[in-house]
Amino acid sequence: MLKAIFQSALFLHVLAGILALASGLVAMAYGKKGGKVHNASGLVFYWAMFFIFITTLLFFVLYPEKLRYQFFLTIGIVSFYPNWSGKRMLSMKKGLQPTWYDKLAAFAIGISGLVMLAYGAYGVLDSEKFGGLQYLFLVFGVVSLLNSYGDLKYYLNFKTAQKMHWLFAHGGKMMGAYSAAITAFCVNIVPRYLPENFPFYGYLITWIAPGIILAVVSNRILNKYKAKFKMV
Repeated sequence: MLKAIFQSALFLHVLAGILALASGLVAMAYGKKGGKVHNASGLVFYWAMFFIFITTLLFFVLYPEKLRYQFFLTIGIVSFYPNWSGKRMLSMKKGLQPTWYDKLAAFAIGISGLVMLAYGAYGVLDSEKFGGLQYLFLVFGVVSLLNSYGDLKYYLNFKTAQKMHWLFAHGGKMMGAYSAAITAFCVNIVPRYLPENFPFYGYLITWIAPGIILAVVSNRILNKYKAKFKMV
């Protein structure tokens, strides 16, 4: 019974992943921002990512003792938070007015980041058990903390939001969510097609490079819009 539930959830998880990658690409590349294509594909991306998070949570519930699913749970959190908060930004067009659950979510991703860093530090001491995942825990732990800090500094009024903050935050967050989706895809698929003696740093590159590349692309796109609105 447990295996059947897992296999069914895995099948749906993969389908949702494919849908997220396709719809996210459409939203970024072919949809005029604010247009029907962008809005429709963005909504599909949001719900696909939501379903991916739910199935990832289910995998952890089914096999909480397995390091693989502990790692996937944290990656699921890293990918879902910018997806959720990016959509929330659309409701703040008239001013950054976060609710209590916006603040709670920002604190939660920060706590998740601390847990990931703790896992990573422990993994460095027990590298044989973690098999290299400790470095990914450390990297994405930092990413989680940056996500938390990036929002809380505005939510707690440590910094005043600039003009059209919602637009740039929405774009940056959704690109971050898409980057996490690409990373999850690489973590699951790429190792299956690499030779057995492939050096571990090669795995790290395939897992981290997509995020770096998309971060550069995202920065260029956002700077383009800042120039358009004469904000640079």
